[in-house]
Amino acid sequence: MERIRKSHGSHFLLKKAARTLSLNEWYTEYSDERISKIFHEMRWPETQGAPCCPHCNETECVVPVPKRALLYRCKKCERMFSLTSGTFLHGNKLPLRKLFAALLLLADAVKGMSASQFSRQVGVQYKTAFVLMHKIRASLLVENSQTLLDGNVQIDGVYLDTKERKPNEHKAAREQAARLKAAREAGAQEAQAVQNDEEPEWKPTPRCILVARQVSGERGKGGVKTVIGFAPCENGVDVDAFVAKHIATGATVTSDEHRAYAMLIAHYDLKRVNHSERYSGADGENINQAESYFSRFRRMQIGQNHFFGKHLLAYAAESAWRDDNRRHSNEENSQALLGLLFKQNGDGLWRGFWKRYLRKGNGVTLPAVTGDSTLASAA
Repeated sequence: MERIRKSHGSHFLLKKAARTLSLNEWYTEYSDERISKIFHEMRWPETQGAPCCPHCNETECVVPVPKRALLYRCKKCERMFSLTSGTFLHGNKLPLRKLFAALLLLADAVKGMSASQFSRQVGVQYKTAFVLMHKIRASLLVENSQTLLDGNVQIDGVYLDTKERKPNEHKAAREQAARLKAAREAGAQEAQAVQNDEEPEWKPTPRCILVARQVSGERGKGGVKTVIGFAPCENGVDVDAFVAKHIATGATVTSDEHRAYAMLIAHYDLKRVNHSERYSGADGENINQAESYFSRFRRMQIGQNHFFGKHLLAYAAESAWRDDNRRHSNEENSQALLGLLFKQNGDGLWRGFWKRYLRKGNGVTLPAVTGDSTLASAA
């Protein structure tokens, strides 16, 4: 009997629908006026691109400032504002053409892109690339924190970047010498205790990313919406807070047999699969879409960024966005990134980052990642 081979079609990235805009087209076929119109419509979609004063919400009283591109003045409140005022792009000095080309490159990077590679391809300094990419991730975190899932939801946790860097040998030796000197000044007993000190055992720090994915009811569509959160490890307190914020009551939630998800049965239709016995339950329940997100996140870590550090949650939000928009064209994704950058940035975390970084002696403090993913910039 001849075996019939099933055809699943070509991968989306191999189709023409995935590449609707190229860098060559952007630089040759788009005029400055057309580019300016695109940016204005993304900044002020409610007024079809007409500048609106961010201070008094007036449009009719706004006039352009002579000889100052993209700068406007409101006659009503007598205040000036620019195309990027109050947004994540506030203070941006890149030309509009180069800025969108940079977003197009990032949209084409399936596994993400390192700031070093990004700076070389766009032709900007590493500091510029680093801050721009983190502004994008901060806007993605804001978007992610406002997402609510319903229907069929899969939830799981993944441990990434759990190994802290071991201390530098020379630095450790200097610190040991300083402690010994202080102990000698205090007395012989303290000095003997410092000399007898053994090096403390080095252990990795648990750092878990909680992920919940809404699965499409249409066969073959997979996960369509993803939210992420941070926890030291999978535990009932953080899981309950994360689920209560991001999953609508009454949804069908599928998880593994970890005890942290046991109490979800009180408010959700909970289905569980025992991975020590099988990948999929008797009724087909599984967490394959959550595992699919983990796979993409690990490819980002191994292939591009290697070490997330205190920016773990921001990178997790970027990976979630890439997974949710994997079947959109590069033009749609680059415009979506631009729309996110034009959202209001109230805390201004990455605004003037390097000036603060140098002024504080490389000691700039960022908000700590917590179990609440609403910290938009919890880098």
